[in-house]
Amino acid sequence: MMVRSALPSSEMPVAILFPPTMLPVIDIFRALGDFEEHYEIGALDLLESRLSSLMGRDLAKGIVSDALLLAFGLRRERREPLDYRPVQSRRGTADEYRLMALMAATYWHDFHLAAAAAAALDVRHPQPLISLAFDIARRLEAAGLRLEAPDPRLFTSPDERNAVEVEDERRPDRRIHRDA
Repeated sequence: MMVRSALPSSEMPVAILFPPTMLPVIDIFRALGDFEEHYEIGALDLLESRLSSLMGRDLAKGIVSDALLLAFGLRRERREPLDYRPVQSRRGTADEYRLMALMAATYWHDFHLAAAAAAALDVRHPQPLISLAFDIARRLEAAGLRLEAPDPRLFTSPDERNAVEVEDERRPDRRIHRDA
């Protein structure tokens, strides 16, 4: 996952680029963002089918089911809906990063970091949602997908953070930079 902010401004914009393998996962939440208003079972079948291209059908069904519960839980626990990009967009929003960070933190069994991600999502009662995120992370792990550890510096509000640049650490020419 790539995250970049190099512009000094009051809002500290952050650009997020999801890896192609994570798009079917974040797209579930994007599609479910307005699911309550536009309920369509065909949309769930399409999401499940896209996930099935990366894993077995049973795992894909379980992830979609858990994601549906997590999406509804987020909707209930937050005052405002999450900010989502269109389906199949590699670019992401800060809310989407925090949501993926919630799952990634549980993937790495870092429940303090998961709680920080939930707090950054403005979730009032995070424990049930952390448990659902953990279930999704375990299913992704069983499918052979690896979630990268999230950067907690991106959970802070724009007023509290400095310019941040985080890029894929698998390439040696990419580094993490932070202004003091």
